[in-house]
Amino acid sequence: MKDLLALLVFDSVFSWLAIVATLIAIILIPKIFGVSWINGLLFAQATLFFTSLTTIAGLSTGGISERHGIHFFCIEFVFYIAMYAIYGSMLKKSANILRALSQFYDGNTAYFLIFLSIVLAVFNYVNHADEGTSRIAYMASSWFSFVKPFIQVFAPASSLGVLILFLRPKRRILAYILLSISILANVLTGSKASFATSLLTSFLVLRDLAGNNKLGFRQTDIKLVICLTLVSVFFVLARLDVTLSDLLDRFLLSGEANLLTYFSDDPTAACENVTMFAKMHRGWARLAGDPTANDIDTLFGYALMIKAVGINAFTGPNARLSAYALCNFPGTNLLFLSIVVSAYFFLVASVFRKFLAYPIIISLVYPYLVSSLSSSAQDFNLIMQDISYLFVFQFIGLFLLTRKAQFHG
Repeated sequence: MKDLLALLVFDSVFSWLAIVATLIAIILIPKIFGVSWINGLLFAQATLFFTSLTTIAGLSTGGISERHGIHFFCIEFVFYIAMYAIYGSMLKKSANILRALSQFYDGNTAYFLIFLSIVLAVFNYVNHADEGTSRIAYMASSWFSFVKPFIQVFAPASSLGVLILFLRPKRRILAYILLSISILANVLTGSKASFATSLLTSFLVLRDLAGNNKLGFRQTDIKLVICLTLVSVFFVLARLDVTLSDLLDRFLLSGEANLLTYFSDDPTAACENVTMFAKMHRGWARLAGDPTANDIDTLFGYALMIKAVGINAFTGPNARLSAYALCNFPGTNLLFLSIVVSAYFFLVASVFRKFLAYPIIISLVYPYLVSSLSSSAQDFNLIMQDISYLFVFQFIGLFLLTRKAQFHG
């Protein structure tokens, strides 16, 4: 990893001007769609910035060609613009969403969410990786496909629920219970600070919904939450023997996949033995019996590491959108990537519209949709996965609309 970081050299006027220009673009694009420059998609903003550093460094040192530099910025920023177009359109219905969230967390369904959060925390602890092994090893198992949808939907709702319950004077105890579950799960599973970043992004999501209205958190609660969070984060970092420098390296290596592809003499080498079907949607290809989709060595991150070190260490970088595109969809094959991405954005917008009239469902689905948008560019596998989930939501929405039409008929 240190060898990869050694590629990040910024020793020219061009590199620093490019960094400033990239940062300005990341800040200004949300404003075009009526979204605050710091918002609920902060994770997407941060990973785009740090991943851009790898390309800028490559262009500055000659490690990346101008053609590949244009490829990176076009793919990443077209996706970024589309992402904020969707997010901004959803925020136009913020009054409906806030009303639904109030109804959800003021009712007994909040207890059900707490119960599920406890179950998921125990599940993650039981299945967490042993020391020295990949933390996502068990996630590649077929049985995990039946569990992951619940994690993907209920985890963002739990983080958002912590903050909403803090705004209910009679439900602060429930808020602290949910917060305690998040902290305990983080400590037990060895995750560095996932719950802390989830709380931060959930706060920004809630602030985006509130707009100019103040959220009204008690100062005592804010201080206590910050204190508990910081103590827990430092405890976990000390327990895992992780330094602040290691965390900075981790941020910079959000572009690790790009370093392994854009700096490569043959960016497509790791993806040669995969069918187009599997490249577009690995899960569906696997169900269809595609042998390349069933071969775990062809999983993008694993395949990159096999090319880099010669063996499958069952760990590897996320399938960053631009890196995945360069490796899997060279030249005119980029059309196939655009089909998948367009389908993803269409389904996100469609599912949101269909469930907006159902308070309980939208209260769970909205945090999931925002979480999906925020993480999608960082891992194309998540886009493929979420397309599957969104198709299921789409059919549920159509069923509810049909039942509603029959009732009124």
